[in-house]
Amino acid sequence: MNVLITGCFGFIGYNFLKYLERNFNGEFNIVGIDSVITKTSKLNKIEFENSDNFKFYTIDINQINSIDETSIDLIINFAAESHVDNSITNPNKFIKTNVMGTNELLKFAYKNDVNNFIHISTDEVYGSNQDSFSLESDALDPSSPYSASKASAEMICNAFIKTYGMNIKICRPANNYGQYQQPEKLIPYSVANLLSGNNIELYGNGKNVRHWLHVEDTCLAIMTILENGTNNSIYNIGSGQYLNNVEIANRILESLDLDSSRIKFIEDRPGHDFRYAVNFDKLKDIGFVPTKDINSEIENISNWYKNNTSWWEEDYRKVLVNRTERTSLK
Repeated sequence: MNVLITGCFGFIGYNFLKYLERNFNGEFNIVGIDSVITKTSKLNKIEFENSDNFKFYTIDINQINSIDETSIDLIINFAAESHVDNSITNPNKFIKTNVMGTNELLKFAYKNDVNNFIHISTDEVYGSNQDSFSLESDALDPSSPYSASKASAEMICNAFIKTYGMNIKICRPANNYGQYQQPEKLIPYSVANLLSGNNIELYGNGKNVRHWLHVEDTCLAIMTILENGTNNSIYNIGSGQYLNNVEIANRILESLDLDSSRIKFIEDRPGHDFRYAVNFDKLKDIGFVPTKDINSEIENISNWYKNNTSWWEEDYRKVLVNRTERTSLK
């Protein structure tokens, strides 16, 4: 099968490449695209430079129609701007990549008769869910420019299904964590702060709850949806594991033999959703069973970042600069 993977050197996209390499032994011929802007993505790219079944284009998703690839069987769209703080500062960038970029990719699929398209969205499109668990049929109520851009991309997908008869499956994964996650996200940023002599920074009182999903379980879920999913369906992806940010911070501190004095509470960010929680029974009904436990994985992740400082330290320094403007609209 010939597969086009966008955002292939980002966090989930890169882990998906590695997942295919480990589990499918060359069964997929992969065309990858990525803008390769960050140091982490440049380092990720090195591993696949000599792969026999991997062809790569260094382009922005909005330039997808410039490539000459007419024999694609499947497109998986991981390409996205995904950090909420950055979307508060620069929503235009998120609209360009997440909305306009998805539109360009769908046009590419339609023009090249690709009738198998998997779009990676997010559980954040539901907005904050205080007490219950969001179903795929629930109304979308995004809070941030990031989640609004992802909800908008889903509407573009829906339009291509209805107008052009395309087959598009939408995945809404919970909060991903794991190795190779960029240092702007909570777990790697916290580990990087501690390893650099700084403290963990938590917004508000740190009681915001997230549904934590290991990236390898996300990869497993995508393959389950590819193999068993219904055409033009939406699937929540979850793990059933819910922890607030203080609990995550304490697990990180424990993994590094530090105590809670290393937690610093800072001003909350605007529009900060309190709780994300999805019902993923629909996915379980087609065979998905999560395999990772965050309580045991945190130590593995902390050790990985400790042993791979050269992978994240340059981008971490940029994150420190960006966070000084995290609530200011440019």
